[in-house]
Amino acid sequence: MADISFDVEGLAELEQQLLKLQAKTGQKLLKSAGRKAMKPVLDDAIAGVNVDTGASKESLSIAAKNGKGQYAAVISVGANRRKGRKSSGVDIDGRVNAKIGAQEYGTEGKRKQKAEPFLRPALDKNASQVTAIFKRELKAAIDKALV
Repeated sequence: MADISFDVEGLAELEQQLLKLQAKTGQKLLKSAGRKAMKPVLDDAIAGVNVDTGASKESLSIAAKNGKGQYAAVISVGANRRKGRKSSGVDIDGRVNAKIGAQEYGTEGKRKQKAEPFLRPALDKNASQVTAIFKRELKAAIDKALV
């Protein structure tokens, strides 16, 4: 699947405050704010995914990891094979990523499947809300950490 990213500008004050924190703390705050900000995208992705056995819907989650550089994080919404087993008992196997990719992008060959995107539209629909939530959550977390 293709990586989708966007830059948020106008966060100079928050960036300066973030730089006052240790790198590990800063990344932790970025990941936490990012997870909260991406919740509306996850909700819309869950609403838009095709339901077969329920495995695709159950596998969707938010992932957060450290990005390149001291103060960077990567936040994504997508399939997580382990999530379903823990939350509802639905059997999630390795084919879930393939099913989600086929729905999002379509397939070629004998079993041609028309693309029915649900991840990108969820992000597009919520981009301004994600940005607003991210700013709010990051500011609150930085303020709390600097006290």
